[in-house]
Amino acid sequence: MQPSRTGTRLTTASLATAVLAGCVSAQPAARPAVPPPLPRPPAFTGRPSPSAVDLATHSGDWPDTERILRTALNRLVGDCMAEHGFRHPAGSADSPAPRAPEDERAAVDLPGRRRTGYGIAAPSALRPRQPSSPVDAYYRGLTPDRRRRFDEALNGPPGSRHRVGGTHWGDVLVPREGCEARGRSALAGDGVLWARITYVPEKYDNDLAARISAHPAYRGVLETWRTCMQARGYRYSDPDDIVPALERRFRTAGPSPEFNKLEKATAVADGECALKSHVPAVALTVQRALVPELPRRDLRTLAELAHYRDEAVRRARAVLEETAQSSSSSSGS
Repeated sequence: MQPSRTGTRLTTASLATAVLAGCVSAQPAARPAVPPPLPRPPAFTGRPSPSAVDLATHSGDWPDTERILRTALNRLVGDCMAEHGFRHPAGSADSPAPRAPEDERAAVDLPGRRRTGYGIAAPSALRPRQPSSPVDAYYRGLTPDRRRRFDEALNGPPGSRHRVGGTHWGDVLVPREGCEARGRSALAGDGVLWARITYVPEKYDNDLAARISAHPAYRGVLETWRTCMQARGYRYSDPDDIVPALERRFRTAGPSPEFNKLEKATAVADGECALKSHVPAVALTVQRALVPELPRRDLRTLAELAHYRDEAVRRARAVLEETAQSSSSSSGS
């Protein structure tokens, strides 16, 4: 069952953040043009801190602190874009928190399984669509020249990019100039460190997720899942075997009402058995327990990034408090 694995939860959302996080609100007091660097991390102890474990698995407090970071970044980027004569409609709204992997029902998504199964044969019209954002609507309303100026104000000149390595996808290019880079630097001290905090932990998340299936605790819960599936007439040894098997069948036989019915029924049975045996919860528990077993060099990097991210969250909270105080003062005057 693919949703039971935790390693690839946030890849798409994280990549989307690399492209556009931006937005608007009124800027209270002027901030330093060159933000001070974040405090250096303490000496490495060899053991991951709770925030390092959260960061490596995108669980625990990570979803809420990520919401804080994204919301503060939206405010900063929006203020900067306003200085360039542009409005970012999303800047005045709080960024939603990423889905918490502790939420088993959300991880399994039974309503989605009933609607489209695993998404193998579902027509695109039936698949959930990402709603058009207010920023997209605003951008579409700009003239071509204003769009060009908008893009440059947000991300700087086309060739002005930092290259950041060590991620799950290889090198990632991030803006060196523009409001996006300015906002990230205000929180993390510089845009490269922001990118490392954001993208490097994805690699640890995925590496750890790949090791879950070999853990005795996970193998034990799979036995419960298999028994549940067998009682429903399905004989799979592992949830991750289901989609490849159905895809092979779909490629061979092609689309049909019978396949659609089989896919949805299998997906629902898989999801219900996963909830009954708590596959997502056990997978996450195992993944978090595996963090200390990462190579020492990775643990050292993770400790540094977790420290810097904690400091960036403190700055983000200050930005949001400042914005709230400014809004309160404006409404009271």
